[in-house]
Amino acid sequence: MVELNNGVIKAYGLAAGANVVGIAASKDFSLAPDGFKPTDVLPECLSVIVLGATFLPEVLDDIDKYTASRNTMLTAMTNMAKEVAKQMKKEGYKTKIISATGGKWVNDDGRKEQKGHISLKHAAEIAGLGVIGKNYLLTNPQYGNLLWFSAGSYRRKTNA
Repeated sequence: MVELNNGVIKAYGLAAGANVVGIAASKDFSLAPDGFKPTDVLPECLSVIVLGATFLPEVLDDIDKYTASRNTMLTAMTNMAKEVAKQMKKEGYKTKIISATGGKWVNDDGRKEQKGHISLKHAAEIAGLGVIGKNYLLTNPQYGNLLWFSAGSYRRKTNA
């Protein structure tokens, strides 16, 4: 069994294909409205793991290319979160995936539930992956605003 720490979690995210990985403590969502806190969907949630991956700026000039790229990225981001959750579950942690499409939580049995959501952009800012500017875009020091996000929340190991 591996004891999870920031380095291990970030390694899981990078291995899953993310370009950036950040961790936001649940307590840092205290100002979020009810229904939008990670603990609203996963009681005893410790943190939210935020995964970010880049997309090509060339797609911004063509709506068809952008749409195709967006759809591919949404699936890829959710799959990255699933892979990180799979690794964490092997270590006995309870997880919930926050889909890149927003508002859908994937349960342990694979069912999707609409139980509210958190802003992945705000989670990324709390996790230190960038700053949200006046234009409401999150800007990362290395990748600018060319990142898509997904996330997962987790809680302590169960004694099972």
